[in-house]
Amino acid sequence: MRNSPVCLRNIGVVVGLILAAALLVHAQGAPPAPEGKTAEQVFKNIKVLNGTPADQLIESMHLIRGALGVDCEYCHEDPDRAADTKKPKETARDMMQMMMNINKTSFKGQQEVTCYTCHRGSIDPVADLVLPSPEPEQESKVTLPSVDQIIAKYAAALGGEQAIRKVTSRVITGTQMIPTGPGGSVPMPATIERDQKAPNLVVNVYHTSTYTISDGFDGTRAWSQDMSGRVTEPPRLDQLRAKRDADFYLPLDLKQTYTQMQVRGVARVNDHDAYVVIARPQGDMAERLYFDVQTGLLLRKWSTLPTPAGNAPFQVDYADYRDTGSGVKFPFLITMNPANARSEPTSNATIRVTKVQDNAPLDTPKFTKPEPKAPAAQ
Repeated sequence: MRNSPVCLRNIGVVVGLILAAALLVHAQGAPPAPEGKTAEQVFKNIKVLNGTPADQLIESMHLIRGALGVDCEYCHEDPDRAADTKKPKETARDMMQMMMNINKTSFKGQQEVTCYTCHRGSIDPVADLVLPSPEPEQESKVTLPSVDQIIAKYAAALGGEQAIRKVTSRVITGTQMIPTGPGGSVPMPATIERDQKAPNLVVNVYHTSTYTISDGFDGTRAWSQDMSGRVTEPPRLDQLRAKRDADFYLPLDLKQTYTQMQVRGVARVNDHDAYVVIARPQGDMAERLYFDVQTGLLLRKWSTLPTPAGNAPFQVDYADYRDTGSGVKFPFLITMNPANARSEPTSNATIRVTKVQDNAPLDTPKFTKPEPKAPAAQ
């Protein structure tokens, strides 16, 4: 597995600091897989996942690692990941082939069976029946509100549509331990400044003790700039999500952003009861939005990234909502698990917002995709 640093995605004006699932990965120097290339065209010694999009291969390895509860070196040599010297690597290939055959012959090619189906975080697959614990008496079923009622309560909890629309720009500062290294396992302290301007302009700047990187959405395309000045763009799926999430008024545009929304039930999120809303955007996989039953605020967003080994989950939790001074609330504590949509399932990252300034003066050229910088002279 190659290095997979953190990537951030934003979810709109009052929901978080998270932007396009691979922007910060590229900004920190991990080169994006070429658009349209397959795994065997980019990586060495591919024997089973031939034809897989190259930008899904590393995420597949992360998912397999999490499903078996092992590290990369269980199957791979370090640093020569392509070497075929370990028996578990050959076993893993056989198991992946079996999984793909089952899905092809029994489920018409749909990804129904994954490594986790049997392994559940262990090298040895589960073979024996696990007896269930006695179920406590169930309370009477609650009457679920409609999607429109949940969205209306959410907007009101944030401050109301009138207050939200009076804000046309925002500057957010905060701190975060940016996960770097293999799978995001090495934390790097950083300060963050995020600038937003309606309707869909975003730029993030990350300062560490040794380098500065940035990413953003210029109204048309997502981009990132690494520590050497190289500018790249994430793959198509990340572009689609960055465009959707860059909407400054996303909390007011949920019904337009998601073509289908359905209230599924009530779940427990960080000691709060939350209504679960299944939300499907155009041309993408369904997401889950969790709204606090009492306050109406968004507590969690759950999404997945498709890979040949199954769908890799990614959730963002929002807490400590505060009034920014404009009558609009913003979450000052944002936790990502894993650290980003393309990192190891065991990683995590927390953003602590220190200041939010609404209607700050921001010039539009600030959000323009930067030109690549010339390499430093040797």
